[in-house]
Amino acid sequence: MSTKPTDTKVLIIGAGLGGLTLAAICRRANIPYIVLERTEKLSPAGAGISLAPNALRVLDQLGVYSRVKENGQRLNTMLVHYEKDQWRSLDFTGLESKFGYPVYSIERHSFHEYLYDAAGGPENVRLGSKVVDVVDEYGSPSVVVKVADGATYTADVVVGADGIRSVTRRILAQNAGLKSINTIQFTGRVHMSGYTKPIPGLGKEHEGVGNWIFYDDAILTTWPCKDNRQWYIGVKRVPLGEKDPDRSVWEGTTKSMVNDVYGRKYHPFGGESKTCAEIIDNSERVIASNVFEEQDFPSMTSGRVALLGDAAHSMTSFFGQGACQAIEDATELGNALLAHYSSPTPSASTLSTAFAEYSEIRGKRGKDLVSFSSIYAGIHVARLPYGLGPIARQILYKWLPIWCWFWALNWLYGYQPMIKEFPDFKAPLVKITPTVTEEVKSTEDEPISDEETVVGEKNP
Repeated sequence: MSTKPTDTKVLIIGAGLGGLTLAAICRRANIPYIVLERTEKLSPAGAGISLAPNALRVLDQLGVYSRVKENGQRLNTMLVHYEKDQWRSLDFTGLESKFGYPVYSIERHSFHEYLYDAAGGPENVRLGSKVVDVVDEYGSPSVVVKVADGATYTADVVVGADGIRSVTRRILAQNAGLKSINTIQFTGRVHMSGYTKPIPGLGKEHEGVGNWIFYDDAILTTWPCKDNRQWYIGVKRVPLGEKDPDRSVWEGTTKSMVNDVYGRKYHPFGGESKTCAEIIDNSERVIASNVFEEQDFPSMTSGRVALLGDAAHSMTSFFGQGACQAIEDATELGNALLAHYSSPTPSASTLSTAFAEYSEIRGKRGKDLVSFSSIYAGIHVARLPYGLGPIARQILYKWLPIWCWFWALNWLYGYQPMIKEFPDFKAPLVKITPTVTEEVKSTEDEPISDEETVVGEKNP
């Protein structure tokens, strides 16, 4: 590592949820940083987002969780339907006592704003900065990042947090002499999503109540948001050739497009008609996107460059873990950077050691989550090998006891990374029951304890 001054110590490419979380961590830890974002302004995008216990702990450390609680809606109950037949009601009110935090749903743009503020806002986030090259030459004093407008930045470390079609990842491949190809694969499904105004006719008894609805030819999930707003996600298979499978987002999506698929279908919150059209017509915005997932997992680090979130391990959004995994990545990468910079003599060796640990921990966790999300998607849409999809879906959603759900979620929600160098934070006490699945156990080699512990000090 050179002693020559650089523009910053950490340069983050991408002001998405993971990039801004890492920026907020750097800000709190007094590590100089800059965020480069290609868009000209942060305008409302997407619909809603689900934040689970595995992401909420570090958000609590960063002071963002209080804003999530104030403006989001905790999930209390999920009603499960097959067409008009209600299979069951799943009670999730015990999540907080089990894992220390519940699941919250919130408007994605609002949550993005909270992270933007925590990351220092315009003082540290440079909008309209489209990265065109990343140069990390052996022996050079710093990594050089070039922007389309001609600006050049230098940094000790560069982090690619630039999403499913990561420019950082592509440039690294090209610089290494590898063929630059997309390793994400279209799953044959499309998500149609929206965020609504408060739904007429819903009262206090509907707050925190969501719906999973399975139809013969599609599925729809509505998550409860503040003031009985609804965030909905519809999933259906896309006939080949209907939309370009290489495009992530369907531009120009309208309410009528979503209504063409779901408008006449049943929804218990759909007013007198009990149809989805009553939900969709109250949308403030709608979006449709093809669903992709990662097929080839790169190393999470290369030289002085690290990847996080979808840039390294894009996954289907059926269990709402894409953003949560980016936040987990940012937390563990924050710990790696703190370990490096807190060394008496930060060097290439201390960075290599910190990056190796980050890559090992997050690489395995990312692969596990992509696999889990893919299998869960197959159950959710009742498409599994040998025609087992429908019966597997009934077992999971109609007959499986709620304690089995909580037990199965141990490995997902029980892993709650936190920044170890923030000693002023008091974590809630939770009790974690051990799981037996070897493939999805802790990313640490220590045995899982059934003792009551502070999750995060020793990740279960």
